[in-house]
Amino acid sequence: MIQLAHVATGALAGRGRRGVLDALIAGAAAHGTMDLIPHGEVHDDAFEAATAIAGVLAIAARHGVASPVTWGAIGGVLPDLEHVLPRRIRPSRAVFPTHRWGILHGWETKPLAIPAWLQATLGGMVIGAVALAGARSSRRGDAADA
Repeated sequence: MIQLAHVATGALAGRGRRGVLDALIAGAAAHGTMDLIPHGEVHDDAFEAATAIAGVLAIAARHGVASPVTWGAIGGVLPDLEHVLPRRIRPSRAVFPTHRWGILHGWETKPLAIPAWLQATLGGMVIGAVALAGARSSRRGDAADA
């Protein structure tokens, strides 16, 4: 899956969690689940990094840095760091299970693989909805405090 999809599903997995560690783990579990689905990839690390950072920042701006939603989003992209670490500190073999064993990772050549453009569209929509939901709940909380 592309990073926007991992940010989105990680954020959704973090919603309703009681703590940031629980949300981080839920986000990483969502990453693994999404990797099982046949999907296309974007082979542009700069694009992937920029969209992952932008997605997490959009969620953090609305929900706060200490929010389980934010930490779920971080957990959603964290497993893919092993692909972009500098060679001198990168593990020689992939660590995350769906990266280590190719049979667990959805191949982009499989029929019915979810194309990258659709992942980007849906991921962006979910991130936007999650960010807006944070804005609405913040406003409701402010009104209740007044």
